[in-house]
Amino acid sequence: MAKVIKVNGNMEVKKADVIVRARYKLNPLSLKFITTLIAGLKRGDNINEVYQFRVKDFKELSGLKRKDLYWAVKEALKELLEKPIHIPKGKTPDDNSFLMFNWVASAEYKEGEGIVEFEISNKLRPYLLEAQKKFLKYRLENILSLRSSYSIRMYELLKDWFEMYNRYGKKAEVPPISLNEFRHMLEIPKSYQYSSGIKLRILEKAKKEFEKHTDILFDYEEIKTGRKVTHLKFIIRLNPAKLQTDNGVQDNYFKSRKTFVALLRKNYSGNGKFFGWKSIAEKNYNNYWLGLDKNGLLYAVLDDDIIDFNAVEAERIYDDWFKIAQNSNLYQELVSEGVCLKELSKNNKELWLDLIGDVKRLKEEEII
Repeated sequence: MAKVIKVNGNMEVKKADVIVRARYKLNPLSLKFITTLIAGLKRGDNINEVYQFRVKDFKELSGLKRKDLYWAVKEALKELLEKPIHIPKGKTPDDNSFLMFNWVASAEYKEGEGIVEFEISNKLRPYLLEAQKKFLKYRLENILSLRSSYSIRMYELLKDWFEMYNRYGKKAEVPPISLNEFRHMLEIPKSYQYSSGIKLRILEKAKKEFEKHTDILFDYEEIKTGRKVTHLKFIIRLNPAKLQTDNGVQDNYFKSRKTFVALLRKNYSGNGKFFGWKSIAEKNYNNYWLGLDKNGLLYAVLDDDIIDFNAVEAERIYDDWFKIAQNSNLYQELVSEGVCLKELSKNNKELWLDLIGDVKRLKEEEII
């Protein structure tokens, strides 16, 4: 009997880094099918397990409106059976060993029931069931609405790089990648020139899609050798408008005071981290660090002393920091990742001064 995958955007996708960085090219629907399947796998699954999900559920989440859905599904399943994934296995730069296999061993579409069924390739299974040490994790909804297969591949690569290179949750500056390597990883055809193809049809399109649909944003710098662009440097940051609440519902935490306080309680309750300081006007910014106890109640620390606040004081403090959050992209990014501002003040002077500058500007404009 097939195992039913109940498709929802909050499903967690886990992909081994070797899969994320492998060479393959699938159309958007094929990529979404296999990623949904990966999200539904469990470690205890039988080796011969058959998986199924309803196309209707998938269609609604993906925003598919195609009248020719039958043909789209057929082509997607055909691709998963015919277009292999290519994984380098060489242990040295001169070792060209590789492994190739298809994504699925079999695929079936039951039109009357609106169901697709898959059997996973035995060669692929170990890479999907946590046999490797390092995995990329993200919520399925981040890729379901992306229209371009290049955008989906780029999301996974950039999300992986963000987790690898980000500092204090603010942003990740990825070491330059050669244009040839980038083209190789995404299987971009040689017919795509840089300006009219890669830049316009892949990079700029992905930027727009990320801003609307995913939890990360990116910019890129072109690095030239002579007149020719030979490398790209990616700068990746969180998308404040697409953050996750504890129950998995997408929300903009900075849209209302209530959701902002919910974010603080999510990221700072009972962990000894500090999201702000009480006396902004003081010259010594290390005083009165603001935190939340395990019950989500506001307190401050002055040296070794604990300072409690009454309800009126707490409301005033939340009001001030909500206004700061609304008007400071830097603060949004920091609290989204639960960064401890006290540690930030010690370890990253540049970011700390930027944040203080935001606060001073807001006070001068009488916003807080």
